Amino acid sequence: MACIILHRSNKEFLVTKIAFVVDDEPANIELIKGLMPKGVKVKAALSGEIALKQLSKKMPDIVFLDLLMPQMDGFETLQAIRELPGGDTLPVLIISGNANETDVEKGKTLGVIGHLTKPIDSNKLAVFLNQYL
Repeated sequence: MACIILHRSNKEFLVTKIAFVVDDEPANIELIKGLMPKGVKVKAALSGEIALKQLSKKMPDIVFLDLLMPQMDGFETLQAIRELPGGDTLPVLIISGNANETDVEKGKTLGVIGHLTKPIDSNKLAVFLNQYL
């Protein structure tokens, strides 16, 4: 189980924003929910397959995507997201214990907005939230 440094952002939203977390570890989803500022609704999926079904119905404002998941990994999920209507411009932030240069470069080629490693630095996360929400 990953450890996430918990600090809440002071930013609040007048219009509800939707963040979507794709991670096979429920504890990680809960920790990310705890980092979201007021006014951000968090939806989640425990697998890439489930995420694609939900995202095909409604796109969120941002996606937080784990790379290391069973069956469909994060990159396979990301490639499929990019093929959905509206998925080509959807901001996707990779959050993973994997921080190797190959994964970072592959993420860039697939249009991710960034790559945060676990444990998550809440200040770095806040930068992405402020920029993309």
